[in-house]
Amino acid sequence: MTTYTDYTDYILRDDGAQIPVDDGNADFQAYLVWKAEGNAPSQPPAPTVEDIIARFMPQLQAWMDGTAQQNGYDSVVSCVSYKDSGVTQWAADAAAMIAWRDAVWQWAYQQQPTLDAMTPEQIAALTPDYIIAQAPKPDAYNWTVHAPGAPTT
Repeated sequence: MTTYTDYTDYILRDDGAQIPVDDGNADFQAYLVWKAEGNAPSQPPAPTVEDIIARFMPQLQAWMDGTAQQNGYDSVVSCVSYKDSGVTQWAADAAAMIAWRDAVWQWAYQQQPTLDAMTPEQIAALTPDYIIAQAPKPDAYNWTVHAPGAPTT
């Protein structure tokens, strides 16, 4: 007999298939029929600290990449590649981004004891917006938003 686990963003079938919550998906329709037959999905296990870290690391990186993109860079990596640029603005952007990037990742890894002390319910309630609100901000590391490119004067 097929069984399901009901996660927030998808349904996990016992064969490991992740079924999107989408009325147009045939597997999701089969899940709805299974539920209508009186079956109840399993609840997912409480997230571990490792699960939370894995969930937030890409979101922190996306936030930092978005910050770099405000000044016309493709990403943090693109921005920091200008560290030794002869163009003053680009070199300054790179220095600020390096300092901020380092502060964000140091801060993120220092959160481990705080996460370890939280209950599974507290951990599950964390949102990307909450995490980002707690993280170091780019302007504290001399990051300034400006028009893409650099002055030619």
